[in-house]
Amino acid sequence: MRTLVIENRLVRVVFLLDKGGDIIELKYKPLDIDLMWHAPQGHINPVEYVPPIATADSSFNDLYGGGWQDAVPVIGNGPQEHRGAKYGTHGESPVMRWDCEILESEGSAASAVLRVEGVRYPFGLEKIVRIENDQALLHLSETLSNLSPQTLEFFWLQHPAFGEPFLRPGNTITLPSGSEIENFEEMNPNGRIAEGKFSWPKAKSGRGGSFIDLSEVPPRDLVAEETSFVKVKEGWYALKNHELGLTFRLEWDPQIFRWVWFWQDYNQPDYPYYGGAWNIAIEPATSLPNNISKQRGDTDGTENRGKILDHY
Repeated sequence: MRTLVIENRLVRVVFLLDKGGDIIELKYKPLDIDLMWHAPQGHINPVEYVPPIATADSSFNDLYGGGWQDAVPVIGNGPQEHRGAKYGTHGESPVMRWDCEILESEGSAASAVLRVEGVRYPFGLEKIVRIENDQALLHLSETLSNLSPQTLEFFWLQHPAFGEPFLRPGNTITLPSGSEIENFEEMNPNGRIAEGKFSWPKAKSGRGGSFIDLSEVPPRDLVAEETSFVKVKEGWYALKNHELGLTFRLEWDPQIFRWVWFWQDYNQPDYPYYGGAWNIAIEPATSLPNNISKQRGDTDGTENRGKILDHY
């Protein structure tokens, strides 16, 4: 599959253009450490894969190799329906082929622009990626556009998943002061956290009533799979590996991405990873998932869906 490689002496970033524009490698060169998680099945070419049966989540899960991707125009588990179109897990953009144009190939900086347009929903997503010399920074500048003549809603999720060897027990996650956890029991049948609202980082356990500190990555032998939702007042988080002395920090506009989804898969059995996953994903999002909005009985969706705009 086509890839885009952008690097300097400190960082190397690889985008998988033929499947979602995924970041499949985010390497800190001085330590030779790739921060991204890689799924056991690897990175599968959508063109060469024929699913044995179409399901609500198979397009995303079958082709999900890990890494970091945008999810547009819907987010959360399938099936979902919006304005007459049906979607599986995380919508269209993560399973589509992206175009790429090189802007700066060498010199003081390197940059490119990635583009994709929806088929079932008339969106255009453009992502300018850039690194400069001697900086361990990746700059992402994204524009989400409505390509139709009518006003449309959108849901938008950043989906970076971290794994070994960067992710280790005892890593710590820092979110802005005042962040609030919301947990929905129906989303976490195999999770540890009780339903309710809690102040980050501690949430009540559903396995005995004590409290779990979500800011610390748990022991390697834990078996759990869960997603919690954190409302943030500022747009940043940090994930630190204390043994390596290495921290990943992500910053964004909190007026666009108002939530952080915190997905954890620790050795969960059966499909899709059969106990082969040990990862976390800390995901800035415009909204709560569509299906939760429906389950909570919201009527206008003003809190749980992206702002109704023609251009973002």
